[in-house]
Amino acid sequence: MSANQKRLIAFAFCVLISLVLGFASGLAVAALGASRLAAVSAGGAATVALLAIGVAVIALFDFTDDRGNSTPPSQHRTETPT
Repeated sequence: MSANQKRLIAFAFCVLISLVLGFASGLAVAALGASRLAAVSAGGAATVALLAIGVAVIALFDFTDDRGNSTPPSQHRTETPT
């Protein structure tokens, strides 16, 4: 799998998790008795904040390409045969 595909999967996972947690945050604020506007604002703010943090964390990792490592390394014997 290429490095860009790995990064795309990590980014998609980050988006899904931030959407779910943002929705849960909005529901929690609504359950506490806030207005609809406040609940939507809290959910949106949580989604954007979590997405920004997730993208920043993903950017720190160096994704490598696995396509060149399909053959196992050769085994060299260092012992002398007897």
